[in-house]
Amino acid sequence: MTQGTPFEITNYSDPNDVLLSYFGRVNYDYSSKYLFSATFRTDGSSKFARGNRWGYFPSAALAWRVSSEPFMESTKTWLDDMKLRFSYGTAGNNNIPSGQLTQEYEAKATTWINGYTSYWAPSKTMSNPDLKWETTVTRNLGLDYTLLNGKLSGTLEAYWNTTKDLLILYPVSGTGYDNQYRNMGETENKGFEASVNWVALDKKNFGLTVGANISFNKNKIKSLGLLQTMSNDLTQSYWVSSEIGQDYWIEVGGSVGKMYGYVSDGRYEVSDFERYDATTDTWILKDGVSTSTAVGTARPGMMKLKDLDDSGDANGDKDKRVIGDANPLHTGGFNINARLYGFDLVANFNWSYGNDIYNANKIEYTTTSKYLYRNLTSDMAAGKRWTNVDASGNMVTDMTQLADMNKNTSTWSPYTNKYIFSDWAVEDGSFLRLSTLTLGYTLPKS
Repeated sequence: MTQGTPFEITNYSDPNDVLLSYFGRVNYDYSSKYLFSATFRTDGSSKFARGNRWGYFPSAALAWRVSSEPFMESTKTWLDDMKLRFSYGTAGNNNIPSGQLTQEYEAKATTWINGYTSYWAPSKTMSNPDLKWETTVTRNLGLDYTLLNGKLSGTLEAYWNTTKDLLILYPVSGTGYDNQYRNMGETENKGFEASVNWVALDKKNFGLTVGANISFNKNKIKSLGLLQTMSNDLTQSYWVSSEIGQDYWIEVGGSVGKMYGYVSDGRYEVSDFERYDATTDTWILKDGVSTSTAVGTARPGMMKLKDLDDSGDANGDKDKRVIGDANPLHTGGFNINARLYGFDLVANFNWSYGNDIYNANKIEYTTTSKYLYRNLTSDMAAGKRWTNVDASGNMVTDMTQLADMNKNTSTWSPYTNKYIFSDWAVEDGSFLRLSTLTLGYTLPKS
């Protein structure tokens, strides 16, 4: 690096990515009963401009070994150790691409400028010289314990974390750019965690140890930052949302991970139509049957969406709602360690309960959308999906014949105008998984 400050530009081809950090720590221990630790950290990043470049992040922790107090003397027969602890700290995040302080330019191809095949133009991301560190404040209260000569041990812990000045790539339509990195919004996570380890057997030739943990977390959006006057907003995953608009709902007081989309109403049956009009090559719906123009022009076998606002057409935000939540009610795991005459067995399980999955593959591979050729999943296998073509390859418009052809099918026709995100593609993400299983044997020394 050349002389000068560590943040001087030394690479003129790519933006600098320099991080310079200093930290110090103080520890204090009084009779292994009262424990104190304090840390001060400062970080400087080339991703931020002067004035915002440095972030300062202090933290401290206190612990009290309650079991060492004189008034706990009567518990010595069963309580080996018990420690109460509390910590408070801050941490910074600069996890954004370099080069956001000044406007980047890109080389783009063109055939419209005489004599030139490329030109320089601003990137689609607007610069922002006012960016600063994202900061997370953590607060933890915990209890560690060991009982019955070490046979039973575990922890209980409650936490409360808040993150402010989130670094977010935010859409800025109407500016001539697509998006811009901004510091905006504040989130909160509160939760409780518990773990326990039990030595059930510990003999010379055999033993058994069991452990388990569980975690509860509640996520909350406290602020939308620059949108202080707004209580909710929409964002997108760029899966199905690229064709139907936003597919995630964010709301002050709500949680991150709320899925937003249509509600499935099955498919259009032949009985939903009055007749087929050969002159206009259209199917005429019966009175009272709503259309779903988000999917396409109504026809037998087409995917059907619920008309939530009773407008007669399931299309647009008025016919969407929150249809899933990615946040589990609780997660955890348990493990078993066993040994028997040289053999040893280790099994580790983990679980998640109460979370939903946005199955974008299920959407993409059960519809042709606007594409001519597409591999489809078994949900769309012949005999399961609706078909409008008979065995000879002829289009069927006779209502009686069409209904008879599809009486044993269960899903709609794979053809739609665009991808559609509905609650049909939201699945229960709960699971119990055996993550590792190990069986071993130790050869005797002889």
